[in-house]
Amino acid sequence: MTDVVLAFLTFGHILSAMGWLGGGLITGFALGPNLRKMSQTASLEFNAKVLPNLINFVQAAAGLTILFGILLLGYLYSQDSSYFSSTSGMDVSVGIVLAAATAAIAFSMTIPSFKKVSKISAEVLAGTQQAPPPDMMKHAKRARQGSLLGVALLLITLGAMVAAGVS
Repeated sequence: MTDVVLAFLTFGHILSAMGWLGGGLITGFALGPNLRKMSQTASLEFNAKVLPNLINFVQAAAGLTILFGILLLGYLYSQDSSYFSSTSGMDVSVGIVLAAATAAIAFSMTIPSFKKVSKISAEVLAGTQQAPPPDMMKHAKRARQGSLLGVALLLITLGAMVAAGVS
């Protein structure tokens, strides 16, 4: 029975982390560069109508990754309290620190910036603003930078977790 719990927690953690990383890759490498190539109207519509769903997906994936990670951590510790003094435990510890830093960036910088871009876009489309204010590009740039930094940290985290699984 214990192997089923470990498999479930590991699967949930990996699947949600893939969603988090995938969301970061899409926003940082696909959407950011290509939205600038679209017409202003198309870009505003995308930001107002699609971006909120993407933001919600990334928030859910990041939250589930953290939740499954904590549950997995607790389960591993309950099975072997000396786990974290092992080589695998050290790699997991590095992964935890990096994932926490990534979550801090995502929830304090990237997601709020994307929400501001989406809100401004919706206001422009609704006619409450004549044109996108200059700070919209500032928020978009900040969101993209946060996405790229988050992807870099998540890739390093992935390396640490793979190392923990191999050792």
